[in-house]
Amino acid sequence: MSHYLYILGLTVMFIYGSYSGVIRLESSINIEGGLGTTSVMIVYIVSPFSCIFLVPFIIDFLGPKFAIILGELGFVVYIASNFYPSWYTLIPAAVVHGITESGMWAGASCYVTFLGKKQWEKEKRRNEGSGLSQEALIYRYLGTYYTMLFCGVIIGSGITAAVLLGLQDHGVPYSKPSNGSIINASFVVSSTQYSASAATINATTMPWIRSDVTLETKNPLALCGSEDCQADYIYNSSEDDLEKFHPSKTSIYFLLSLFTICPLLFICLQVIFLPKASVKDDQTPGDSLLSTTTSSIKDGDSRTQSPTKTNRVFKKMKLELKDTLRHLISPLHMFVAPFIFYSGLYYAYGITEYTRAFVSCCIGVEKLGLATGVSGAFCIFGTFFGGHVLYRLGRTKYAIVVVCWHLGTFLCSNFWQPHPNNTWIVYLLGAFIGIGFGIISNMLEGLTAHYFRGTEGIAFSVKNCVTNLGIVAGTAWSTSLCVYVKIYILIGFLLASLVCLFIAEKLFLKQKQKLISI
Repeated sequence: MSHYLYILGLTVMFIYGSYSGVIRLESSINIEGGLGTTSVMIVYIVSPFSCIFLVPFIIDFLGPKFAIILGELGFVVYIASNFYPSWYTLIPAAVVHGITESGMWAGASCYVTFLGKKQWEKEKRRNEGSGLSQEALIYRYLGTYYTMLFCGVIIGSGITAAVLLGLQDHGVPYSKPSNGSIINASFVVSSTQYSASAATINATTMPWIRSDVTLETKNPLALCGSEDCQADYIYNSSEDDLEKFHPSKTSIYFLLSLFTICPLLFICLQVIFLPKASVKDDQTPGDSLLSTTTSSIKDGDSRTQSPTKTNRVFKKMKLELKDTLRHLISPLHMFVAPFIFYSGLYYAYGITEYTRAFVSCCIGVEKLGLATGVSGAFCIFGTFFGGHVLYRLGRTKYAIVVVCWHLGTFLCSNFWQPHPNNTWIVYLLGAFIGIGFGIISNMLEGLTAHYFRGTEGIAFSVKNCVTNLGIVAGTAWSTSLCVYVKIYILIGFLLASLVCLFIAEKLFLKQKQKLISI
């Protein structure tokens, strides 16, 4: 079973790498009017409906493999729409991507969990067990898979950096040319070119720059980082004001071509080499009340022999929806959900605020690939470390480590004052964000697999739904709130989520004790 894990991981690594390379550019290359950020928000507005009404049915009746491939095809549609970004192309593509998006995430989690269970059962039958419990083996499989997946971030970031840096002087800017207008000095002076002599030259050769803007003249990055307020410049500024957010057309078209062809090739490999898997045929008695209910309905269907296949399908869909709603309102899920929602807020922060306010604003969009590559590399480390080390601490201590790390990252981001002399801190913050995302992803995947045994298809779909709602919130306020305000909101959600998770752990242990006593 492990070789199928590596086939899935390696193919998804390149597919997600292509997608991540594009999604992290959206808040920069399509910054006018907030088009890029809005398209990301649309994806995650639509996706929760798919998580509830479509993906659980697809996973249970068509299999995780089909759900994975469907989700990846949505990636391709969204990437291709960036060849001609507008409200009439990018938004419809975001809707299509949102409908299919959760299929890849929930389907892959179910597929990896299935492989972990089968491997554990295989070792147990042969008395070749490594001494790991089934939960530990699933954690390890999930950690291995997400390590490979996040390697895709490095690949996508590396390709982005190579293309944008290599072709930055070729062609014309990606955005439409502007007639020009009054230019605010805080957006004109590059951090890599700024000097005292440059300031003097600007004062004499560019008299339209306001002489009373002393703060920006002394520090051209004063309005970057946590002080960035996107609403101040994305609606009324000229193209010259936003020039540092735009690579050349040649570089962006070449990059999009690579990122469109690569996923299509690896999707074909998945179709050929990955076997089908089921999330239901490996359940054991007593795993879940839902599994018992499902099996009893199936028996009833076989006895009554519904007259048409269509009626049987609709009955199964109705049952699936009931099971999903039952899962949504269960006390255990309701107390786990805040932490899952927070993970969506955190992800949105990483792909919008960090990439725009810290990277593009401070060091330029051409270096975005380098910064996200650093973040991706440390995300891999966080995933590996969480899957192989932190799980030994136990779920509660693991959660405390996650909260402390995220809190430290936010405090550093909030109190750092960007300046041309300390722009290297952008890469350090990327490393912190990457580790934080790696350890929280592994923790929540493991919690979902362990807390909701027997209903993984529904549990992972709903988890993805709640995560997407968090991303919606994080992108919805991106264009209206300053970065430091968002940081304070994230800290509040983080601390509240930890309290809810402690309650969820007590509920789980109480339910587990009841099952043992029966």
